[in-house]
Amino acid sequence: MRPLSVLLLFLVLAIPLVVLNDAKQDLESFNKEMHRRYTSDFQAAVDDTGAYLSRLESQQTTVSVRYQQEKQLDLDQEMINVFYENLALKFGIENNAVAIQNLKLHIPALVMIRYNGYVMVTLDDTASYEGGQELTSVFWPARSFLYQLRNGNTIYFTMDNNALVYDKGQNRFYQGDYESLSAQTNLAPLLTIEQFKEIRQSTITSLIEQDMATAINRHMEIAKRLGLSVQFTLPKGIDQQSIKDMGFMAFIQGYPLPGGERLDAYSFAGSAVVQRKAWVGTIASSGRHNAYPEQCVPSTGITVIETIYDAEEAVRKGYFLNEC
Repeated sequence: MRPLSVLLLFLVLAIPLVVLNDAKQDLESFNKEMHRRYTSDFQAAVDDTGAYLSRLESQQTTVSVRYQQEKQLDLDQEMINVFYENLALKFGIENNAVAIQNLKLHIPALVMIRYNGYVMVTLDDTASYEGGQELTSVFWPARSFLYQLRNGNTIYFTMDNNALVYDKGQNRFYQGDYESLSAQTNLAPLLTIEQFKEIRQSTITSLIEQDMATAINRHMEIAKRLGLSVQFTLPKGIDQQSIKDMGFMAFIQGYPLPGGERLDAYSFAGSAVVQRKAWVGTIASSGRHNAYPEQCVPSTGITVIETIYDAEEAVRKGYFLNEC
């Protein structure tokens, strides 16, 4: 065989392999980028909601005013709507009701963590006005951070060193910080402030983990009725999560990405301080919504939509907050 023929044969065999390998690498890079982007977007939506929730809860705690049940339920529903709308905007499906319902189906449970307890939020499938199935949020009764002491006393933890203790023997409640409580009633085995903090942390995480497991089982029944074949499992690491402040917790499983991959993500956002300043809402050429401080708006590649004078409002509208 002549050298030219050998070279041509080699090229005929090699070029498709090179092209195939390049295409495979491009697909892998695309999938990695999609997974990174969607994971980041999910975390950002949880962070935004966590900051919003923490600010509202801190205001209530600081002024010692709690809303009536009806008002609190309205605020809770608003909080969940903020999260879903924010996430849908970040995922680029804000105008697609079917896609939003599919997104919700991949989020088995949400948790709003307050100063002295938490609220689990799940979904229920109800009949819509059009006769189809509609997913609505279900708010579980607020659960306290409750721990039973060896002597039968009950302690209700908060997010700081204050607590409420029911003394079974004296049939009375004591309230205050750890030092004052330990001087008034028996807190054994919480004999030191370190043990108090350790048991408080394990109580919070174990209660949330238990309710999450129940919520997942309930959600799988709904998903099955609506034709979704995803096996939901309890996210790893909840029992090791350090929950020391008010915030928002969510996880998503099996959500289909543009490249065919599936998104599994778990996120907790504690209280984040968001400074009040003027923000400029923009949309990038890629379609991403970003808000910048007035002095940091990029000069190219974006279209200015509006000026917002509250970071909370920017978050609710679905913007990413970009510091200078």
